[in-house]
Order: sequence, then C-alpha cells, then structure tokens
Amino acid sequence: MNYSLNDRRNVETVTIDMNAGYVSVIKELFPKAKIIIDRFHLVQLINRSMNKCRISVMNQLRTSDNEDMKKYRRLKRYWKLILKKKSALSSVEYKYYSLFGQRLETSIVEEILAYDPVLKANYELYQALLKAMEEKDFKMLESCLINPVHPLISSYMKTSIKTLKEHLPYIHNSFNYPYNNGKIEGINNKIKVLNRVAYGYRNFMNYKKRIILHFKLKTTEQKQPRSQTA
Repeated sequence: MNYSLNDRRNVETVTIDMNAGYVSVIKELFPKAKIIIDRFHLVQLINRSMNKCRISVMNQLRTSDNEDMKKYRRLKRYWKLILKKKSALSSVEYKYYSLFGQRLETSIVEEILAYDPVLKANYELYQALLKAMEEKDFKMLESCLINPVHPLISSYMKTSIKTLKEHLPYIHNSFNYPYNNGKIEGINNKIKVLNRVAYGYRNFMNYKKRIILHFKLKTTEQKQPRSQTA
C-alpha cells in the first residue's frame, strides 16, 4: 500500500502457492495482475495425496497374516518408487531389491499396485496429473479433473482435485508463464534452518542480524549522530 494504485496496476504477474487468502488480497492490490500458481505446489499437493493413500492401504495390510505383512513391508520400503514419475522408472536395468530380489523398477511398481485396486486407481490418476503438469498440457489436466471421479479414488485425492479445480484459471497461467517462487522458497528454507540450528533466538534483532550476515545483505539503517554534551 506504499505504492499508488496507478503503480500497482502496472504489475503484470504475481506468483503464489494455493493459499486462498492470497488470491483475494492480490486481486485488490494488483487489479490487472495475472495470478500464477507455482508449479512446485501443484506437484506437492498431489504427491502428498498419493502418499497418504499409500499409507492408508499399507496400514490395512498390517495384520497377523504373513503374506499381508510381506506386502506391508514392501509398501513401506519402496514408497519412493510409487511417487516417482512413471517415465523415470527403469524398465531395462535389473537390480537387486530387498524383499523382491532381481527386478526392474517397473515390475516392482506393477506388483505393488496389484495389491489393492484403490492404490492402483489413485496411482493412475496421480501419474496422469503429473504428466499433464510436466508437459504443461492444460487440456489434459482439465480432462483429468472434470471427468467423473473414479469410485475408488481416495478422499485425499478427491480433496486435491477439488483444490485444483478451484484454482484452474491460475494453473492455466502457470502453464503459460515461466515464473516460479523457487528462489524465495530457498531463502525462506535457509532462514528456518538458521533458526532451527540455533534452537531459536530470544532476541529478534539478533535473529535479523544473523540472517543479514548469512545472506551478505546491506542494512538500510543509518547511524544515529552522537548527542552533544553541554
């Protein structure tokens, strides 16, 4: 609000995460700016939903049955393969995997998905959304979200789909513009790490000075003139 409305009207784009409060504020402050959703947060949203679905299925297999426990341990150990992009899974290189033996990454994922139809249905939707975001194919993304939801889709993924639908116009902008919040997110993360390794700062000014020193920033504070004594 330190800038005039005319100046704020010159702002062309603003990049945000999917916090609902940001959208209403930006529309008021920057009336002509196009809102862009950072693509990292799009991927993170569906990634977390897919992982919660995996954990839910995994916990159902934690029984006294040996075969169920075998499946449970596999789901727990190889969670990264479930979240990995399908195109990044190796289909030519055999490796030894604990609990599986000599296998391909693709065959491990296929076997794990066969454990539960809910897991498989969510995985297929997850991969379709990932592909649409990677290729910036808005029509593909829109069809994944607007088509009737599969009856086996988990509540976690349904919530993510609802959130994506609400932000569709801004997601479209993120496919058309190259901007993201990667740099500022990195700075925020470093500041949090500084706070954590110091076990917190009692004095805020000391905290601020430590941040300024770490990032080699220059302060705008001016030295106060010494008071003259009579």
